[in-house]
Parts: sequence; structure tokens; C-alpha cells
Amino acid sequence: MKKFLKTRSEEVESAVEQAMRDRIDQLVIAMRSADVPDADTEALRAEIIKIDEEIRKLMKKLGDADTVLFEYIQNTVNELHEQKAALERKIRAKARKRRTVDTAPLEKPMKHCDKLSIPEKHELAAVMLEAVYVSDENGIEVKFSI
Repeated sequence: MKKFLKTRSEEVESAVEQAMRDRIDQLVIAMRSADVPDADTEALRAEIIKIDEEIRKLMKKLGDADTVLFEYIQNTVNELHEQKAALERKIRAKARKRRTVDTAPLEKPMKHCDKLSIPEKHELAAVMLEAVYVSDENGIEVKFSI
């Protein structure tokens, strides 16, 4: 005996279309907020600039240094490079979290989704969606690839 879903295909299509619209809106908002400078990132960049300046000052002193001072300067420069690398990793991690997607090619078709042909809708869905799960118990779940 076959079990049929109570959810109709029109309901699924409508729910997926609305989820796609909502996702594009989220991405547009994320893209706008990514343009705004982040205070934490700016503070990290300022710290990197300070470290670079300290390294430059130490490097200028190398020419006049004896062997003990030379070793001290070299160790200090290495420590500063490690600090700088750690700060740069933090900046890259923050940038990955704020990943943005260019929504321009998707916005126009989504505005006129009702006028798109079935193959055009499939193309749009293939770009945006990873999977759509439908069940009577859990409803409709949309997973995005973007």
C-alpha cells in the first residue's frame, strides 16, 4: 500500500518560492551590513599597524646592535610577527563569517518568478537550493546552497 503525502505540490512550490525570496532578502541585508566597517575588525587592523611600526623601529636599530642586542631584537621581532599573524587569522575568520553572495543575478528573476517558465524556475532553484524536504510530520524544509 502506497502512502501519499497530504501536502500538495502547489503548497510546496509556494513555500519554496517564499523561502527563496526570504533568503535573497537575508543575503541583500548581509551584503549591506558587510559594507559597514566592523569595530572589532578595525581595532584588529589598528593593532596590526602598531605591531608593524614596532617591527620597523626594531629593524632600524639592528645596524647598531651588538650580538646580544641583535639576538634580543630578532626574538622580539619574531614574537611580534607571531602576534601579527594571529591578528590576521582573526580578521580572516571574521571575514569568512560575513561571507556575502552577489544577489544581483538572482533578484530580477525572483521578482518575476510567476512569469518564469518551468525550466527557468528549475535553473533558479538549482542555483539557490541544496535540497527540499517534504513530510506531513515536519512540513517543508528548505536547505540552501547559498
